[in-house]
Amino acid sequence: MAQSFYGSIDFSKLLEQAKAGSKAFTKSEKNGKIYLNIDVYVKDEVDQYGNIASIRGTFKGAEKEDKFYFANLKESQNNGAAPFQSDEIPDVDSFPF
Repeated sequence: MAQSFYGSIDFSKLLEQAKAGSKAFTKSEKNGKIYLNIDVYVKDEVDQYGNIASIRGTFKGAEKEDKFYFANLKESQNNGAAPFQSDEIPDVDSFPF
């Protein structure tokens, strides 16, 4: 049976890791786009905050200290979070790759 999840991604954490040069981010030589390699972990039981899954950045051969968590997921529901201002997103040219 298909499942749908809802959650939040810590975009600030992604920017921090990208600027730090995390190997979880790669830039395609074919199209110039930037990709993030991830693991999605679905738990057997809901945690104390209602999360059923989490997402972390990783790469092939990564050690535990190389991986970073940046999202938690719950079974689908909209929490009505406030939108951000698009001018708050840094320019991609500021990333080290």
